[in-house]
Amino acid sequence: MRNCTATAILALIVVGSASRCQALLLRRPSSSRRINSARTVAATSGATESDSVLTGSKLTYFGIPGRGEAIRLALAIGGVEFEDDRVPFPAWGKVKPTTPWGGLPVLELADGSQLAQARSVLRFVGKHTELYPRDPLVAQQVDELMDALEDLGVAVTNVGQGLPKDEQETARLAAVSDGGAVYGILAKIDAFIDANGAGGFAVGAEMNIASILTFTYLGRLAGGVFYGVPPTVCNPFPNIQAVRKTVGGNPAVVAWYDARVDQKKSLASLSPAEQVLVGCRDM
Repeated sequence: MRNCTATAILALIVVGSASRCQALLLRRPSSSRRINSARTVAATSGATESDSVLTGSKLTYFGIPGRGEAIRLALAIGGVEFEDDRVPFPAWGKVKPTTPWGGLPVLELADGSQLAQARSVLRFVGKHTELYPRDPLVAQQVDELMDALEDLGVAVTNVGQGLPKDEQETARLAAVSDGGAVYGILAKIDAFIDANGAGGFAVGAEMNIASILTFTYLGRLAGGVFYGVPPTVCNPFPNIQAVRKTVGGNPAVVAWYDARVDQKKSLASLSPAEQVLVGCRDM
């Protein structure tokens, strides 16, 4: 197993060409909320970054929230300076062979080490930003909820597989409605948060990667990523909604999305899922 601080021997992704990616620099909250289009400095909630192994890292993912968004937000909340490298879909064929496992996201550290697999990277970031619990039992609860969210995504994806689009939409609507299989998973997630979280947080009573992943995963679910799933899908679940509001209103998250809106020139220019994430602050 590679040590996370060892020099990577994998080929590095060459960044800088406008046809290759968009990189963005979000700075800490300020009245101007200016953006440097070349790099991203995350907004902070008070965490220090001076000695972090994450400082100067580059997160490579597509230009959508997807599986990379929770990592972006964890870095932002942790006050980490990093490059937000967004790969256009047409460039993916050239980028794919340079990644450790043929997929994204990939976090490249300042020493060139490449870290891959979304939840593994999210945990790594969490451990270096005080967003992953030190208590083993609480850490297990964080991991348990993150696995449940992964199961949720698989369940929604599998509903209506192979059916024509209109039939798939009908099947998914039934699945997320009361009595449906996906509704049942959401109810279990809501009950888990009720039992293990507090104050609008998914596990424990402070921000950690479980709340962040709940926020981004359910933003995708409500954000039109899955045909047939309405934007009101989470409305019956008060504990889920409380987490979405808490994370969406975090100062670092607000600053992150304000900067994204500034960079894209309008809220409407963001993807539907990202628009949903922006709107959670006003729930």
